[in-house]
Amino acid sequence: MKRSGTTRFIWACALWSLSSVGCGHPDAALEANEGTTRAALTVYEQAAFDTAHEALGCKSLGNFYWEIGTGTGPLYGLSKGSGVTATTVMPIASASKWLYAGAYVESKGYANLTADEKKRLNFTSGYIDENTTLCDVAGTNVSTCYGASFKDVTYRPLHNGRYFYNGGHMQKLALDDMPLRRGTGIASVMDWLNPLLGTTFPESDSDVAPAGGFSGSAAQYRVFLLKLLNNQTALATRLTVDAVPAGPGGTGVSFTPWTAGEAYYGLGHWIEGERVGGTWTVTGHSSAGAFGFYPWVNAARTRYMVLARLRQLGSEEGEKSRACAQSIRTAYETGVAQP
Repeated sequence: MKRSGTTRFIWACALWSLSSVGCGHPDAALEANEGTTRAALTVYEQAAFDTAHEALGCKSLGNFYWEIGTGTGPLYGLSKGSGVTATTVMPIASASKWLYAGAYVESKGYANLTADEKKRLNFTSGYIDENTTLCDVAGTNVSTCYGASFKDVTYRPLHNGRYFYNGGHMQKLALDDMPLRRGTGIASVMDWLNPLLGTTFPESDSDVAPAGGFSGSAAQYRVFLLKLLNNQTALATRLTVDAVPAGPGGTGVSFTPWTAGEAYYGLGHWIEGERVGGTWTVTGHSSAGAFGFYPWVNAARTRYMVLARLRQLGSEEGEKSRACAQSIRTAYETGVAQP
């Protein structure tokens, strides 16, 4: 097996410990990779490195950090450019949806979810917000975020039972479940979510928008992805349940931002796939954010990836990150750089 990322880091620590030299956290090794030269990498890492820097779908994305790992932790992580590392905290926009769904299912237990709760998690409930105003005023709670001052969520009966990608579904769910939760401090949204997921996401005023207001880093999001891989959270074995068509032209789709062909939406996350011999096959699960933060696990739940970037000015930044991440994964798995 090739030594890379945490694997290489642990091996080095074993040698260093013989000389009483201490080792830090694995993230320190990943941070150090920012200055890695191509010659120091394995053929698989070289292919991924070249793809991240030179592939058409990655080259224009600006600075970002990407990481690939298994259920035991990171295999390899590297920064493209400067300023973004494994621990850089940034707004993750719609990557929040997967976290909120994970925490909600954990808190209720999947067997106890009602039909209405499932529809709010797979975006077929008919509750749509009227604007994108972020609930980022100090002291705002979930109830206020739901109201006319911010999200202004309304029920649209014609969309009940149809897929409509929108944070209003989750805002309604949060209103019914924790209306007085705030964005910061005790009894905040993060004070509820972190213990359920075993995470350490920071608190901010915008946390009361559970479908898009969270902030975090690749290292913090990794904790949740590892729990999915290791069956340590209730959503882990439910990634394909209650899925509905979510791609353009799909049956019952009212609105979708997905542009890459056929896709489905489960409980708070996208279900990616491809046609193999005429049969649509699941390849992975993801929750891309509008600013470019992209978390992913494969269909078998044996591997995860995070591509962390922040581009607040632009369009379809989440889709751009998804396409780049797919190219990097292919390069890493095959040892062949992608164009």
